[in-house]
Amino acid sequence: MDKKYTTVAILAMIALLLSLGNLAFGGNTGTNAVSQGTLTKIKTTRVMNVCYAVWPPAVIKDASTGELSGHDIDATRLLAESLGATVAFHETTFGDMAGGIQSGVCDIGTSLFVNMPRAQAITFSRPLYYAGSSGLVRKGDARFKTIEDIDQPGIIVATATGEAGNIFAKAHFKHAEILSIDVQSSDISRFLLEVTSGHADIGIADANTIQLFAASHPETTDAFASRPFGLSPVAFGVRQGDQDFLNYINNGLLSLQTDGTWDALEQTYDAHWLHEVKTFQIK
Repeated sequence: MDKKYTTVAILAMIALLLSLGNLAFGGNTGTNAVSQGTLTKIKTTRVMNVCYAVWPPAVIKDASTGELSGHDIDATRLLAESLGATVAFHETTFGDMAGGIQSGVCDIGTSLFVNMPRAQAITFSRPLYYAGSSGLVRKGDARFKTIEDIDQPGIIVATATGEAGNIFAKAHFKHAEILSIDVQSSDISRFLLEVTSGHADIGIADANTIQLFAASHPETTDAFASRPFGLSPVAFGVRQGDQDFLNYINNGLLSLQTDGTWDALEQTYDAHWLHEVKTFQIK
């Protein structure tokens, strides 16, 4: 073979090997950022990205200043501070939050109802508390005593896209018509106006949202106030496969829940969630 062409071939081979080595050992910064894991990334950048949807008292947004508060907001700040990091908050909706976590825009998402559809997209932390769903009707409407009463032909059910009530309705209602209304994070209860306007017979959402809306709209009633349905654990969400970060979050939450910090946060914001009752004794 001609000496010139032999030299070119050798140089090409060296370039190829260097290229492959660069890929294998993290020369691509995007690949390296993913491979190092979220926990390492947060320690390095000193920023933890948090997706949230407004949902008092877990997440509260001041309409005038945009300032965030709530027990979820305070808890994520505590978790970030223990890593020497600050929090960058990203507003989203319950329907879009899982996508924000999957894409890497956010490292963690605030309170989400744990259910099988969401579990296919993200991984959940240990439960923070438990909550159920309820239904909003116009005052004087006594048609709905059970779930079966709702799932009837001709009944129109209003829900917020991606919210727990929407997921519950799609899974359990086969005969009623389900309206899925797209709402903004800061106004998740807007879809319940479909009930007050007469465009829907009942609105389904988490019991807390229904209770707050009914309290401020005397023309409506919380139809299942004393018997919420669809009880579900509520947890933070992280990316699937992000085991080191999940372990950190779970251990951090365990510490907050055991030392009384989480209870204090809930009391600060007058939260009244359901919790497992545990007792400890010396043996």
